[in-house]
Amino acid sequence: MFFTLQSQNSNYANSIPFVGHKKGEAVDQAAESIGYNSDKMTAHDTAGFIIAFAHMNFQDNPDLEKAFDNVQNGDLNITSYPEYDFGDYNVKAPAQGAVYVVTPEVGYVVSDINHPQRAQITFVDSKKGATQPVYFRALAKKVAHSSCKKDVQNIGKKVKVSVQKKNNRQSSDKNTKSGTEDTSKLSWNDSKEEKLSDFMSDFGDKMDQDCDEYTGDEQLKTRAGEEYPDIFKDGKMKLVDDSDKDADESESIDIGWDPELKKKYDYQVVSIFNYNDDDAEQHITYLFCVHDNQPIVLVDQTTNGNYIAVKETANKDVKSGFADIINGDDTDND
Repeated sequence: MFFTLQSQNSNYANSIPFVGHKKGEAVDQAAESIGYNSDKMTAHDTAGFIIAFAHMNFQDNPDLEKAFDNVQNGDLNITSYPEYDFGDYNVKAPAQGAVYVVTPEVGYVVSDINHPQRAQITFVDSKKGATQPVYFRALAKKVAHSSCKKDVQNIGKKVKVSVQKKNNRQSSDKNTKSGTEDTSKLSWNDSKEEKLSDFMSDFGDKMDQDCDEYTGDEQLKTRAGEEYPDIFKDGKMKLVDDSDKDADESESIDIGWDPELKKKYDYQVVSIFNYNDDDAEQHITYLFCVHDNQPIVLVDQTTNGNYIAVKETANKDVKSGFADIINGDDTDND
């Protein structure tokens, strides 16, 4: 098996025949017949094929059937993890793969997220374990020759796919639909925003950066033309780090403006500061967020391209300053 499964029910593992492929057979024709370029398929595109295939083959699984129904209404959020617990089954993806959580009870593993056209797909159920792996190219071919062909693009457009780079070993009875944990322990208010504003003013003086603060009145516009917080609605923000050699193929993160910490984004942005340099398109945008009930500061210095690349700030002063403020006294002085 190409991924680690702590325990497996052999009955479910044998419930779907292994779908193989002939040497040299490609997903190109199947994908292109539905309108995709197999070399440029995103996680949303592959999810369209995989959810359609699951609908065809697992109609006795209420969780997968509900997922198929929900996505028609644009109400399906899939989150990927390197490792996840489905009930008693601990599933760990291979080095180039990911575990995709459709609901707390069911999901699937993609063996190579950067090259889905040659990946294997394995479905996982919290009660029954894992199926036999299915080559994506064979899966796509089967869907393309079925009545579900018409559903693939619709699913790909409506499904929301976000990525978590940390393991999630939580029990399956927690709701992972949004990919977030309970954030009730942390809070944000006007008093904390004022403290952060003072901190960033001092930090700006130290770094020779005159930062503008988003106050809710007008969009905060960067030198590169991005407008915060409206830019979050485009869903084109990707989390990268120095080890990402091919950031273009990274997946978008679920991030949004949420100063009251009441929405279900993976990254809940409570405050935004931006510094525009004198040079064309050069800027540093600080996104102060809550992620997995922990404070995190993301930085955007993107100047061009089809997506916004953000990474966790390496500045220890900004990290500790924000952490001290958000974990501090909840008293609002207003």
